[in-house]
Amino acid sequence: MNGQLKNPEPYNSKNQKHEKIARLLEVFRLLTEEKFTGYIKVNFSQGGIGRIEKFEEIMK
Repeated sequence: MNGQLKNPEPYNSKNQKHEKIARLLEVFRLLTEEKFTGYIKVNFSQGGIGRIEKFEEIMK
């Protein structure tokens, strides 16, 4: 080795998209367990996740 770490999967936009989707699915799972009431708005930009907004309804 020449002092550089070998990364089996180079970090590129495809890997970044997969990581974002995996994190988003984990958040959905956690919100489901916590009995979340509201909605999630996911905006896509050029095939990738652009912005995520969570709107929670307060039950009276």
